[in-house]
Amino acid sequence: MQVQAGRLRMSVTRSECEVIIVLDGELDTRGRLRFRQQIHELLGRGGTDVVVDVGGLTAIDIAGMAALLRADLLLRGVHSTVRIRGASPAFMALLRSTGLTGRLQVEPGPRRSATGAAARATATSSCLLYTSDAADD
Repeated sequence: MQVQAGRLRMSVTRSECEVIIVLDGELDTRGRLRFRQQIHELLGRGGTDVVVDVGGLTAIDIAGMAALLRADLLLRGVHSTVRIRGASPAFMALLRSTGLTGRLQVEPGPRRSATGAAARATATSSCLLYTSDAADD
């Protein structure tokens, strides 16, 4: 599924092992609200790991960071985990400057370009997940 909300593009892919939410553009007020809606849709699924790929974000402010923290808090309540993938040096600096280092689980690894690839394959534990930039739903 792919969603456009203001200056945020969000694609959501589900597999047996996890849900991957890929964020591109700006995590602004309108995008933050749509991101929160997506997290609320996941709450009923409990136990599903959620990866939020922030590698394509060109901007995130404190409100956007708060949305990620709230997602982490809500999903922990249903025994899910949230992992941040593709964090830029600027994203990490925002975590440090707000005192939130260690609060979000950030995976080490390369950052993808803000434009994204036509397709990405992600290996996770026993799952192989294929994500296309084309709308799935």
